[in-house]
Amino acid sequence: MGTPRRRWTLRARLIALVVATAAVALVAVDIVLPLIMRDAAISTKDATLSAATAAAQKEYGRLTGEILADLTSGSGLKGEVGWSTITQSGITQVLVQAASDEDANPDLTSAEWLNAAATVGDATHGDLRYRAMGFGGVIVNGQPGYLVAWIPMADLDEQLRRLILAELLITAGLLVLLGATASLVIRREMRPLESMATAADAIAQGDLSRRVQESDPGTEIGRLGFAFNDMLDGISSLLDERRRNEDKLRRFIADASHELRTPVAAVRGYTDLYQAGALPDESAVDRAMQRMGFEARRMGALVDDLLTLIQADAENAVGHELVDLNELLTGVVDDAAVIDPTRIWRLAASNGGVDVFGDRLRLHQVFANLLSNIRTHTAEGTVATVSVLPGLDEIAVSVSDDGPGVSDEDLDRLFDRFYRVDPSRSRERGGTGLGLSIVAAIVRGHGGRIAATHTPGGGLTITVVLPRASGTAAVRPARPGGPAGSVDLPET
Repeated sequence: MGTPRRRWTLRARLIALVVATAAVALVAVDIVLPLIMRDAAISTKDATLSAATAAAQKEYGRLTGEILADLTSGSGLKGEVGWSTITQSGITQVLVQAASDEDANPDLTSAEWLNAAATVGDATHGDLRYRAMGFGGVIVNGQPGYLVAWIPMADLDEQLRRLILAELLITAGLLVLLGATASLVIRREMRPLESMATAADAIAQGDLSRRVQESDPGTEIGRLGFAFNDMLDGISSLLDERRRNEDKLRRFIADASHELRTPVAAVRGYTDLYQAGALPDESAVDRAMQRMGFEARRMGALVDDLLTLIQADAENAVGHELVDLNELLTGVVDDAAVIDPTRIWRLAASNGGVDVFGDRLRLHQVFANLLSNIRTHTAEGTVATVSVLPGLDEIAVSVSDDGPGVSDEDLDRLFDRFYRVDPSRSRERGGTGLGLSIVAAIVRGHGGRIAATHTPGGGLTITVVLPRASGTAAVRPARPGGPAGSVDLPET
């Protein structure tokens, strides 16, 4: 196969197009202008010849050379008009020579000049031309003949040659100047395109930080530069997000493997002890069975939490039903008070309707997990408050306690998977470390957001913000009763 033909660059093609267009226009001018000038000069000469022959026809008597010369003395071409006679037998005689050419000898053998101007050659020099016009009815040497007035065209031919030469020089100069100017302008205007090509090459080699220099957004190339940079920003964001997700996935797999390794190792160890006969009595076997059962339950809880987390991450655009948060939170706080009467559980509900779209069971799990977190990590007598703060488009639910709280460093990582704040939150008491991660995933699946802050005076406050139900679907049918107001559940 032969090598592919090298194609011109866009810049070269644009320059060539501009120069070619200008060349066509200039060549057309170079052709038309001499033709117009030639026609105008010939018309002037023809008018002079017509006037001279008309004056000669009015003369009576014998026409001598002096008389014929005087006929054109008032013309603008004085001295340029020559006169010749020709007999019917074709004998030509020059009576008056033109001042510019004393050797002129027009070839009058053809009769094209009779009563109308015509171009004739020279009988002696073939490269000379004349405009000639004549009439009959005159006596030449005693014979009938013709009188012909003529004007040399050597001056017109010389003017045309000079004009054409000047046009060629001017055309060449203009084309060179136009090509240089077009090259500079097109190079400057196409510099952003060259920058884009360079940036694209750098990006293809892995440099995603490259951007093109933005120019005037009012031009097509300027808009292309802005769009190119926006596209690169979007690609970089997607790649960064993909990298972050891959890192999170690797950490998640590593943490899950680590969490599962301990209970699996414990079960395997007790199994090996039993098979090796290292459990001498029935009480040691019972103890081993209890530990194996505990580790099995912990593995089951971990697997359940992982499945819940995966399901929560996979749920998009949750909007199963209309959920009244006052009603939902009342049940969650009631459950917490029954499960753990050693702490004070309070609900500050809203007086108005606080409805959201979502999965009732998932939303119940969110707030149940938050209250379970308080039971696990605070001392007896801790006061836990659930507050509903409705807004125009969103509803905020804060769950706060007056317990020991967490440090600023831990506050930023509370929703990380498998994260535990301190050794006191061990696997024996602190669960799998996925509770708050599940909460955050469910909230995101409902289009909301979650944040953790310090409670004023001490403790931890977690705020869940959910989009408020709107539109006709948010109109709840009338039912007896209404949402509860602020409720304080007494200690039991």
